[in-house]
Amino acid sequence: MQRIYTQIFVLLFIALGVSGCSSMGAAMKASPSFVNSLGFADIPLEDLEERYTNEYSKWANVNGLNIHYQEVGEGPTIVLVHGIMSSLQTWDDWVLELSKSYRVISLDVPGFGLTGAPESMDDFNEEYLLNTFAKFLDIIEVDHMSIAGNSLGGYIAAQYASNYPNRVDRLILLDPVAYPQEVPWIIDFATAPVISTIGGFVQPPLLITLNVKQVYGDHQRIERRHMDRYVHMSQRPGARKSYIKIMEILKERSSQETPLPFAQIKAPTLLMWGEADKWVPVELSKRWNEDIRDSQVVIYPGVGHMPMEEIPSKTVMDAIAFLNGKEIIPPKPISKVKEFSEPGASERMIEAVEE
Repeated sequence: MQRIYTQIFVLLFIALGVSGCSSMGAAMKASPSFVNSLGFADIPLEDLEERYTNEYSKWANVNGLNIHYQEVGEGPTIVLVHGIMSSLQTWDDWVLELSKSYRVISLDVPGFGLTGAPESMDDFNEEYLLNTFAKFLDIIEVDHMSIAGNSLGGYIAAQYASNYPNRVDRLILLDPVAYPQEVPWIIDFATAPVISTIGGFVQPPLLITLNVKQVYGDHQRIERRHMDRYVHMSQRPGARKSYIKIMEILKERSSQETPLPFAQIKAPTLLMWGEADKWVPVELSKRWNEDIRDSQVVIYPGVGHMPMEEIPSKTVMDAIAFLNGKEIIPPKPISKVKEFSEPGASERMIEAVEE
């Protein structure tokens, strides 16, 4: 049966390759071998650790995981939490600036980077993610902090700020997930019956490179170091199953209209959003802004799902100004929106920008 699944996946891989030649090239360049480029092989953990750790790397044992994190600089603490299929290096440009005045802690979220996931996927769920993050901060003895989180990391950060409102000074959320929405194509694809089973054994890096191109507003801004990292981390031993599991968690979260605790957040909150985000529509910034009492929204024209990676200089300067209690000058409002998938979406987005 596994052989049949693999044959199906290889056919899909070939079909995707025909339709995405540049993405195929990026996948081939990032892969250490031809077998890796097909998505069958792992990159040994020791090789990944050699490349993606440095003198600031530390490890914390939490809920059976050896969490990889980095700590740089001195001053008030800010914790950086990355999103799905990413790792702490997504914040590298922010860390360079923030560490001049802050103690900056970034971590590989469970399921990703060098941290990995628990051995049993049955134990890996939303509650485990949130509990592990909270315990991580306790174990490394961070009592008071600001937090910045992107995508899934934004959801984790917002939940923590809701549950521990007196421990969070300021909160920065970049294109966070939480509210009901249509999920991105890769999540629908990867969590489909049969495909999800195949994906636990083989994941062509072409899927990763196609996704990176989708989450950037401007493909020209994608740096080789980031593209390579996304591919490499997807080939960490155990990553295939944990990626599928996280996508299932996000799909379930995106389908639920359940009460969320964000009204409990006391920290002043900055919502940063890429106007061209194809993963989490900019219209959802309005719901966050309504639910978090002391919040403001800054929308970046032409930017996708990861503003801190796509336009690091602008976003980190805005983040520092916000952390210092200064006014954020928003980018020039959008006057025209050309492409949206549903009627009325452009009008709703323009209203969100103008408000």
